Amino acid sequence: MQWRLTRTWFGLIALLLVVTGTAVADTPAPKPADPMDWPMWRGPEGNGISREKNLVTSWSPEGENLLWKSEELGGRSTPIVLNGKLYTLVRHMPQTLEECEKVICVDAATGQKLWENTFNAFLTDVPDTRVGWSSVVGDPATGHIYALGVCGYFQCIDGETGQTIWSRSLSEEYGLLTTYGGRTNFPVVFDNLVIISGVIVGWGEMARPAHRILAFDKSTGQQVWFQSTKPLPEDTTYSTPAVTVVNGVAQIIFGAGDGSMYGFQPRTGKQIWNYDVSFRGINTAPVVIGDKAICGHSEENLDDTRMGALFALDLTKPGNITKEGELWRNKEQFIGKCAPLVVNDRVYAVDDGGIMFICDLKTGKLVGKTKLGTMGRGSPVYGDGKIYCCDATGRWYIFEPSDKGVKKVHSLRLDVEVNASPIISHGRIYLSTETALYCIGNKDVTPEVGPQPALAKETPVEDDQTPAQLVLTPVEALVTSGQQQPLQALLYNSKGQFLKIASPEEVKFTVAGSGTVNEAGHFLSPATAQFEAAIVTANIGELKATARIRQVPALPWSLTFDSGEVPVTGIGLRYRHIGLDFDLWQDLKGKNPLAAKALIFLSTQFANFDRPALKIDDSTPAQAWTGFRRYLGLIEQTNTQAEAQALLDPALAVLKDLGVIASWSWTGTDAIPTQLTIAKGTRKTTGNGAMCKITTIPKGTRSQGWLGSPALNNYIIQADVYATKTIVAETADPNAKVPDIGIINQRYRLELMGASQQLKLYSWYPHDQKYYGVSFPWQTETWYTMKLKVVTSTVDGKLVSKIAGKVWKRDEAEPDAWSIEWTDSPGNSAGSPGLAGNSKDAEIFIDNLIVTPAENAQLSAK
Repeated sequence: MQWRLTRTWFGLIALLLVVTGTAVADTPAPKPADPMDWPMWRGPEGNGISREKNLVTSWSPEGENLLWKSEELGGRSTPIVLNGKLYTLVRHMPQTLEECEKVICVDAATGQKLWENTFNAFLTDVPDTRVGWSSVVGDPATGHIYALGVCGYFQCIDGETGQTIWSRSLSEEYGLLTTYGGRTNFPVVFDNLVIISGVIVGWGEMARPAHRILAFDKSTGQQVWFQSTKPLPEDTTYSTPAVTVVNGVAQIIFGAGDGSMYGFQPRTGKQIWNYDVSFRGINTAPVVIGDKAICGHSEENLDDTRMGALFALDLTKPGNITKEGELWRNKEQFIGKCAPLVVNDRVYAVDDGGIMFICDLKTGKLVGKTKLGTMGRGSPVYGDGKIYCCDATGRWYIFEPSDKGVKKVHSLRLDVEVNASPIISHGRIYLSTETALYCIGNKDVTPEVGPQPALAKETPVEDDQTPAQLVLTPVEALVTSGQQQPLQALLYNSKGQFLKIASPEEVKFTVAGSGTVNEAGHFLSPATAQFEAAIVTANIGELKATARIRQVPALPWSLTFDSGEVPVTGIGLRYRHIGLDFDLWQDLKGKNPLAAKALIFLSTQFANFDRPALKIDDSTPAQAWTGFRRYLGLIEQTNTQAEAQALLDPALAVLKDLGVIASWSWTGTDAIPTQLTIAKGTRKTTGNGAMCKITTIPKGTRSQGWLGSPALNNYIIQADVYATKTIVAETADPNAKVPDIGIINQRYRLELMGASQQLKLYSWYPHDQKYYGVSFPWQTETWYTMKLKVVTSTVDGKLVSKIAGKVWKRDEAEPDAWSIEWTDSPGNSAGSPGLAGNSKDAEIFIDNLIVTPAENAQLSAK
C-alpha cells in the first residue's frame, strides 16, 4: 500500500511578498528543487525518504565504496546537501583558546572546502563536546542556509559565499535557554518564513518560561509571529517541526518541552490542535504520512506510570485531540530521540536502547523488532528499497524490509560515537561521526531518481478571500528611545493563507504604554522613554493583532530600582527577580527573620502572578504549601494547620502592620487540611529599592538576564551587589551555600564565585580554556561594587577583546588597579549589558546599575 506524501517542506505555494519595513517587493519565482538534494536533515520530503536508485549495498571505512572522508567535518550534526554543496555545523579549532562553532561548506562530490563561517559560543552552559547539536537547513528557493548555534546565535548565510546576511541573538533578544545538555532546536523553512523554537524566558507576559515558537522573515530576519505552549515546561527539547497539509490547510507540527504535541498554522502561528501525552519534554521529530502523524517519547505517560511510547495521531481533528485524535499508542517503546521512518504500511522506529521496532501503520501492532546496538541517536533513512541506520556506538546497518520486519544486507562496526543521521544525495550516502564524515557511493554509477509522490495541496487561496486573521509585524521589536519602528498589518484568511498587506488608512492603532503610531503606520518612541514597554494593537473591523515594543534609552544608563520594580524591558529578569525594599528586608531580618523570609516569598508570588490574594495549599501538583514551608525552613515544625498558625501568625502580623499584606486567614477543611489565604497590602518601596534574585524559582536560579541591544559594544557596566548566606549545620565549609553573582558586558561575564571564593572572567562557561580566574576572598551580607570594561579592536586581522574587571567594598574607595584582566581572541564584537548569578541556595541583591560608553571619563580605566 502506497501512502500519498504530505510532507511539504519545499513544495507548498510560495508567498510572493517579502516584507522589509514598509516596502513590499515582488520576489523571483522560486527555482524548482532538485529531487536529489537533501536540504534539511530529514531529506527533501522531510520524512527520511530518498527516491534515488542504484545506491550501494556495502562499504567500509578502509576504502570499499568510500568516495572521500573528512575529519574536519566530523561532529554531532547531520549534514545537508543543496546545489552541489554539503553544509554542516561543527567545532572550530577544538580544545584551543580559539575554539568556536562554525558552519562549513564543501563540494559534495569531492569534500573540498569552499568556505566556513565561524562564530563564538558565548554565555552558554553547553560544553564544547556538544557543539553542533542542531543541523542547518537550506532554502532551495534562495540558496540561503539557516543555522542555530548552541548559544542561541541564529543566522542566515549566503550559501555561495558563506557571508552572514542577517543574524539574531535569540538568548539576548528573546531569552532562549541553552543548557548543559546541549539540546538545540532545528530551523525549518516555509514560504517566506524561517521558523525556530525553544524554551524562552522573555519579558512582560512572556517572562515566565515556556516552549515558544518564533517565525522570522527569511529574507530580513524580522520577526513575524510568536506562539507559546504551556508555561513552565519540564525540559528543553529539540523536536524538529514537520510541515504538511491536511484538509487543504497547512500545518506545522512539533513536540514541545511541556510533553505535548502541537499543530499550528505556519504563516500566522494560530494553534490548530494539541495532544497531551507526557510529563516531560518531547525530543522526537514527528513524521507525517497522509493525515496521520507518527511520533514518540521516552518519558512517563500522563495516564499511567509506564514509560515511553510510539503513537499515531489523526491530524484532521481540531482542539485538544488527546482522546479523540489518538489512533494508537504503544507504551514502553522508548522512542525518545530517533525520528520514525514510514515505508509503505510499516513504521520503523529506533528506541533509546538501540532496538528497531517495526509496527503496522494503521493499527500500531508489532510486526517485528531488531536489536541494533545499545543506544539510539541518529534516525534511519530509506532509499532504493533499503533502510540505512547507525546506532550511537557506531554499529552500521543496511536492511531490506521483510514480511517479519527487516532483513540485514550489510553491517560493520565503526568504533566511534555517532549522533548524526545518515543522508542520501546524488547517489551518495553521507554519515557523520564524532571523528569524521564519510561520503559513501559507487563512483562508476550515474545517480538516478524516481518520481516523488504527489504533494498534498492547500485549498486555493482564491476560494477564500475573506480576512479572518490579522498579524502585526514585527511582533517584537527593540527600539532606542526617540526612534521609529515601521509596522505592517498582514491579513490572512481562516486557513492561514496570505491575502494582503493592509494600508495604514485601513488600520486603527492604539498603544498601551508610552509612544504613538503616526499616519504612516510608524511607531514613535518618546525621546524620554526609560526602559518602557508599549503594546501596539491594530484593529481592522473585528480583527485584532498586537505587537510588543521595548524602549531602551541610549547610553549612559543609571538604574536605582527605587521604584520597587524590575525593568519591564529586561529579558529574563522579571519572574526570576523581584523589586524589594532592601531597608525593610534588612530591618526585618534583624528583628523577625521569619517575617523577612515571608516578605520575599509573598512578594514573589504577588509580583509574578499579579494576584490581589494568594491561596496557599497542596491541592494542586504545584504543592504551594509544601514549597512555602520548605522555603521558610519549617517542614518539620508545621505538620498541621494549628502548628503552622502558631508559628506563622506573629510574622504575618508584622507584615500586616507594615502594609505588606492586608489580611490573612487559615481556611483548611477536611479535604484540604491546611490552607492559608493572604491578601496583598498597599505598601510601596519607601527605603532603598533593590532588585532581588530569588531562590523560590528552582529552575531559574542560575539564569542570566539582558537589558539592551546585542549590538552594543565598547562600554562599561557597574553594579552594587549583595549576597545572603544559607547556614548549613552539617558542613564545615563556610562557603558551601554562598551564591555566585555576575555582571555581563559584550558577552563576557565577571563573576564573584561563592563556594570557590574566586573572581572569574569568561565568555563560554564550561570551556576549559575560555576563561580566566583569580583568588578573591569576599564576604556575604556586605555590599560590593562590580565593574566590567570591554574594549574590542582588530589586531593583525583578528578581533581582539580586552576585558578588565574590578570588585571592591561599596563603602570603600574604588581601587586604581583592575582586579582581573584578560585578552580574548577571537573576541566578541558586541553584546547586551546584563546580569547573572546562581541564587540556588541564597538570595542576591543588585542595586545602582550603571552602563556608560568606555570613553566616558567618569568610569574609564584608571
